[in-house]
Amino acid sequence: MSVIAIFLGGGLGATLRYALGEALAPPTPPNFPWVTFMINIVGAFALGAVMTLLTQHRLRGPWGKPFLSTGLIGGFTTWSHFIVEADQLISGDRTGLAIVYLATSIVVGVAAAAAGAHLVERRARSQAGGR
Repeated sequence: MSVIAIFLGGGLGATLRYALGEALAPPTPPNFPWVTFMINIVGAFALGAVMTLLTQHRLRGPWGKPFLSTGLIGGFTTWSHFIVEADQLISGDRTGLAIVYLATSIVVGVAAAAAGAHLVERRARSQAGGR
């Protein structure tokens, strides 16, 4: 069952990422690759929130984690394209920008995941206190 959930979620997430990339980004980034950056940051935020929901057992059932985290969010975010874009920047003599892109993506991605987790925890606390 998990393999089916990952297959479905991954197909949906990758298709969404591809469509956004086609609609919003040039094939080779001349400057900062904003579309991939934003996709990965949104994905990190979503993963932080989803994993916190799963940990708190607010998402039940065998499909939650494989479909949402590994499938949908894993298919939506992109490590490979992130690395290719950094390499393209380096190849285009934009090494400084590549380093900024790599470092910023990692730091902001971790912060976004923490923010997603914090938001879910805060909401759960407020709902528990409001009952």
